[in-house]
Amino acid sequence: MQVLDISEKAKERKKGDRRLDLFRRENLETWILFFPPGDVQRMHNHPSDRTYYVLTGRGIMKGLNETHEISQGQIISIPAHEYYEGSNPHDEPMILLGNSHKATAEDVAKAGGQRNEIDKKTGKRIIYQHGGGRDMGVLADW
Repeated sequence: MQVLDISEKAKERKKGDRRLDLFRRENLETWILFFPPGDVQRMHNHPSDRTYYVLTGRGIMKGLNETHEISQGQIISIPAHEYYEGSNPHDEPMILLGNSHKATAEDVAKAGGQRNEIDKKTGKRIIYQHGGGRDMGVLADW
């Protein structure tokens, strides 16, 4: 077993970093996402299911065809391969606790990569083979 004090762990976060990893196991990942006021995460998807629990604040989770206001104490489940975008249009920070199983090789192959984003300028999909690093993105769906 391992116990973490999230407030102590949060002190390790570098300014501007949205994600802070808590646990990375063979088949499960747990992290915290920080959304300062005005922050918007690009529309994207992952090859595995995700859950987000709102620790503090409030914000918006938007899918391709739906929008949900979320606030402290609520949890949202996002199925694998479903596009979503998190944002915080409010004056206070929003902090989410995230969980996901690690994607299988079949899940990643189906998605074409570890993460996909939608390019706002072209509407085309950007595929990331190893995560969300901009230098690894390949424009797809020509």
